[in-house]
Amino acid sequence: MSWKEVLNGSDTPGLTDAPSYLKTATEAANVALWSTCPETGETWYSPTWFTILGYEPNAFEPSFDAFMERMHPDDRAPTLSAFKDLLKGRSETYTADFRLRSADGSWRWIGASGGIVSRGDDKPWAVYGMQLDITRRKEAEAALAKAATDAEENRQRLARLAENSPVALFEFRINAEGHVALPYVTTGVNEILGVPACDVEEDAVSIFRNIFEEDMVQMGPTMEESRAQLTPFRMRYRVHRPDVVSGFVWVQAHSMPRREPDGSTVWFGSVYDATEEVEREAMLAEARDAMKHLALHDGLTGLPNRRRFDELLKERSDLPKDRGPAAVLVRIDLDRFKFVNDTLGHPAGDAVLIHVAELLRRVLGPGDVASRVGGDEFCILMGAGRSIADAEAVVRALQDHLKVPFSFDGRVCRFGASFGIASSEQASISNGDLMSFTDAALYQAKAAGRGRLEVFSKGLHDKILANRRLAAEIEAALDTRQFEPFFQPQVSAQTGLLSGMEVLARWRRSDGSILTPDRFMPIAEQIRAVPLIDRMMVERTIEIVDMWGENGLTPPKISFNLSAGRLREPAIVDAVRALQERGIQVAFELLESILLEEEDHVVQFNLDLARDAGIHIEVDDFGTGHASILGLLQVSPDVLKIDRRLTEDVVDVARARELLASIIGIARSLGIRTIAEGVETEAQAAILRDLGCDQFQGFLFSRPLDADGLFAWAASQGLVAQDNPRQRQG
Repeated sequence: MSWKEVLNGSDTPGLTDAPSYLKTATEAANVALWSTCPETGETWYSPTWFTILGYEPNAFEPSFDAFMERMHPDDRAPTLSAFKDLLKGRSETYTADFRLRSADGSWRWIGASGGIVSRGDDKPWAVYGMQLDITRRKEAEAALAKAATDAEENRQRLARLAENSPVALFEFRINAEGHVALPYVTTGVNEILGVPACDVEEDAVSIFRNIFEEDMVQMGPTMEESRAQLTPFRMRYRVHRPDVVSGFVWVQAHSMPRREPDGSTVWFGSVYDATEEVEREAMLAEARDAMKHLALHDGLTGLPNRRRFDELLKERSDLPKDRGPAAVLVRIDLDRFKFVNDTLGHPAGDAVLIHVAELLRRVLGPGDVASRVGGDEFCILMGAGRSIADAEAVVRALQDHLKVPFSFDGRVCRFGASFGIASSEQASISNGDLMSFTDAALYQAKAAGRGRLEVFSKGLHDKILANRRLAAEIEAALDTRQFEPFFQPQVSAQTGLLSGMEVLARWRRSDGSILTPDRFMPIAEQIRAVPLIDRMMVERTIEIVDMWGENGLTPPKISFNLSAGRLREPAIVDAVRALQERGIQVAFELLESILLEEEDHVVQFNLDLARDAGIHIEVDDFGTGHASILGLLQVSPDVLKIDRRLTEDVVDVARARELLASIIGIARSLGIRTIAEGVETEAQAAILRDLGCDQFQGFLFSRPLDADGLFAWAASQGLVAQDNPRQRQG
């Protein structure tokens, strides 16, 4: 497009020369100069015209078309219009802001201006002008415009929020002389505080007139402290509001002070109606108190629970020592409570516990606290300064109440209680000794016949110390592998041949003495070491069996006595797999009580795994517990081991023979083999054989033997291969 086309759509001759002084000017300043002759179409750009757009000077031929090609499409129409106004005489100067595409493709804002200059009579007039890169200015203007727009939008937004928010905003000012002013408040302030806006406008102090007097007494010092220290002012106070049902509302105020140059203090803050918040907090506090009570009290009896009991002990241990014994404890365990549950049901058991709790409340003295610390276990923490004699008096009163028959649903619940007493004069509270000593006294009472009271004594103390030493020795013995398996043979009742052997734990101490389980297992149970001993028995048995195998002895079956704790271990089946791989039948020998009463799902799962792996299940000491036939059917063991207490009377007591005949008959009908323990005479063996017992175990055949002793016994029975290394060496 040509200048002629811009003016009237026709071509005109061109101008070719550019003035020299324009060239000089462009070299002296970063200003782009240009000229054009509308009549001839001749156009000139200074070198700066190119460089401000990122081009090399004279990178392209100057022309109107080159100029328009690089202009942003949105800017072409207004730029052409401004140039036409100059050419048509409608304007004395040409000015325009437009965008030109630079060499890197970006848009640069250009500010251009120009005017018509006559070049004499012999030359057509021309338009001379200049242009600057105004990109930064335009960006700054855009940023300022956006900031102004954003500010206005934010102002309007804040105004809307302030007017519609439940939180009302204010600016509160106190000048150096103490005069009060409210330069700014939202309408919510007046509504919340119950003061009309006109009253506040007349006197800012009226904002305080409905606040409760006792709260104003507190507000004054709080505000003065905030003013002096420039610390946040936070306060919750009550305001009289006749328009609400309660007649008042709770108001929460938050503000931050600032000191002005003239000495004034200005608080910028908010107030809101906090009535629902206060009510909600009160409800939450009540709920927390209820939850705390539930957490610290037994839900059935309402007595403090074990957690609260421990807290009470801790509180008592902090009392001054000059107020008598820091603590006297009474430990109570109900006798025959399990019988009540089993015969009358758990509702009856619950009724007994509630009844005992009520009796405890009747007999407690000043400051005494009773707690339910376990299933049927209770404790009394005697009041500060109360003595062992006082505790004995409380126990006697409770025993008198317990003698009165208690019925549930018309049936008498027969139960009693055993008691143990200890004082912190004998033991420390903080390290648990006091509780241990009380337990020891209780156990002594139960061992003496139940329904008794025992006070902790020096003899009991010595026993506890001995047990603690034994516990430490057991832990050391586990580390040094002092527990070793002994083996008692089992023989076929018909052939007398070896049918298996039972592994029995023995403790060979460093002094050479050997302890049987009755000497160490009770303490091992208390420190939860029985599963570790069981595991050691399995590991050492495998080592011994390997040694026997190398010398020509492979027992047909090995039975392990396992505790419930050991049965909960996931790798129990894998632990004996090495014996199975050597062709030995493995059996897990379990107490009747563990097998038929244990409700632990992990134990049952592992027993199922054992059966699937081909491991036999044997019930030990059968006939001395209260297992039912249905329970026996559910477990379906491979072997019943008849307790030695039944075996020992089989020769002299007819009823013992009848009972054994019944047990063996039941087992045979269920496809279960029987092993009689404690067989010591040929007469016993003969009767048991006639009754149909399958296997014998007892001193008649062998006592429990260590590894070498068992091997020697097996050799004497001709059970060792003739070419074994030991015989060759002999």
